[in-house]
Amino acid sequence: MPREREPEGSIRDADALESLTDKLRSGEFSEAIAAAQRATEQTQGAQLCLQADGGVKRADPHYAFVGSEAAAPVDEEDELMRLRRERKAQLQKESVWKKQGHGSLRELVSEKEFVETIAPHERALVLLDDGAASAGEVCRKVLGRLASKHLEAQFCWLPAERAFFLTHMIDLQGLPTIFVLSYGEVTRHLPPSQLFSYSSASSPLFPKHLRNLLHRSGAIETVDDDSDSASDDDSDETFR
Repeated sequence: MPREREPEGSIRDADALESLTDKLRSGEFSEAIAAAQRATEQTQGAQLCLQADGGVKRADPHYAFVGSEAAAPVDEEDELMRLRRERKAQLQKESVWKKQGHGSLRELVSEKEFVETIAPHERALVLLDDGAASAGEVCRKVLGRLASKHLEAQFCWLPAERAFFLTHMIDLQGLPTIFVLSYGEVTRHLPPSQLFSYSSASSPLFPKHLRNLLHRSGAIETVDDDSDSASDDDSDETFR
């Protein structure tokens, strides 16, 4: 009986396998195999590692941060000394401000005193009011509380009847009005349309809005939540 002929494809596959085996034995592919093995080991050992710039990459966690600069540890003693120096400097400034009359709402008796008082101050404000409406009284009370908390500024108020030139030479929209000054120069004028743009004088929100307006105008440096009228004993009577 004649022998069945093997398919040509099977013969070719067998020959190719035998040839590949011979090459592997001879070391012809040793370098390629080693490279593949190294790549496999690197992939298996790699993890997602956070980088110093905030990015993430896959790397060996043992070497991912080699060469990156670590943040310098904070010396608690140096930090404490820095805070003490800053506090000392702040207390010195506050002492100078208090000697200049900061810390309260000062009533001025004349325009001459107004000019002399605000000239040496980096931050100053003057309330001009005629006392005809309760809004002016509310402004004085709020400014008085703010003055005690913001020593960086000189707070003053001048009755309108004592301010002849201010009331006649400046086109005032109405009263009360506030002038923000720096070393005697007017930097901002806050008419009633701005003072009461977000709330009326009778609103419990008015102290907060006035404080924020003064901060935006550069009259005071900071905004403190504890300056709200809710923390004052007479707030209910003032805004009722």
